[in-house]
Amino acid sequence: MEYLQKEDITRINFLTIRHVGGNFVPPANFLHEENLDYLLEAVQAEMFGAPLYPDVHQKAGLYFFNIISNHIFQDGNKRTGLEAALLFLQLNGYDLLVDDELLINFTLAVASAEYTLETVQDWFKDHIQAVV
Repeated sequence: MEYLQKEDITRINFLTIRHVGGNFVPPANFLHEENLDYLLEAVQAEMFGAPLYPDVHQKAGLYFFNIISNHIFQDGNKRTGLEAALLFLQLNGYDLLVDDELLINFTLAVASAEYTLETVQDWFKDHIQAVV
């Protein structure tokens, strides 16, 4: 399985702010860098030799939820969480199959703490498909 690195996620944040606007605080726009370090460990974590999050939808949901909910960056967390999840899915042969309106509403609801991590992971499970 392909995983995102710290540099991938910080670059996504930089590029999304540069492309659509927002406030970027140099050098890396971090608000809570330790939350990103935790995420990068958690997505690959094992317990008793078994992955804590074995499925692609669980890992995509973890990237999405943690970046948005844990305010890793000064600005751009929602866009960065979404783009990180999409890139992770793409790297691992999956597409997200939703229209823009549903995706925007879901992202805003996650940012408003309306969903748990498990609910987000289930949402990804219901909305991804392997690329053939």
